[in-house]
Amino acid sequence: MGPRPLPEELRAWVEIVVQDNADDLLRYLARRVRPREDAADLLGKVLLILWEKGARVPTTDEAARMWCFGIARNVLREHRRRALKSLDLADALRHHLRDAPSRVDSADAIVEAAMRADGVRAALRRLDEREAELLMLIYWDDFAIAEAARLLRINESTARTRHMRALRRLEALLESAPQPPLAHNGRSAATARGTT
Repeated sequence: MGPRPLPEELRAWVEIVVQDNADDLLRYLARRVRPREDAADLLGKVLLILWEKGARVPTTDEAARMWCFGIARNVLREHRRRALKSLDLADALRHHLRDAPSRVDSADAIVEAAMRADGVRAALRRLDEREAELLMLIYWDDFAIAEAARLLRINESTARTRHMRALRRLEALLESAPQPPLAHNGRSAATARGTT
């Protein structure tokens, strides 16, 4: 026995909530899963839950947005539980770099950006999970600290303290991370040799 159909007014509100938040939810999920294509599947699960629980959608824009991201966070948590045996991000990046053409300067720039992004992701993985999630909500998903605190169900002052501590730790991790060697023309040695 499935969920009961929603009244027309509520159905219209759920459609507005979906329309207003779907793109942000997709970006939220895409930044947290590998391969990124999995984000579309996870968004589908989020939207299905949103429709199934449509009668419980909060009636203000901000509360509805936070509720949607709470659902997304739970879906993501379940996905991570099921994906413990998936390929490590570093392996996926190595395969991508090996298979991607890198003879053109624009491709070199893409590789360099991917390597920097990989360094940030690796540093985030070394942070406490709560600190990393707080930083990702603030800097990747454009939530204010107060909004991120509500989403994570922590006090705003705790979030501010955690935010500053996490930024300091992330900065230290990034400074201590080994940098790819540069060739004489400023490109990484690997891309200059064409070995990626």
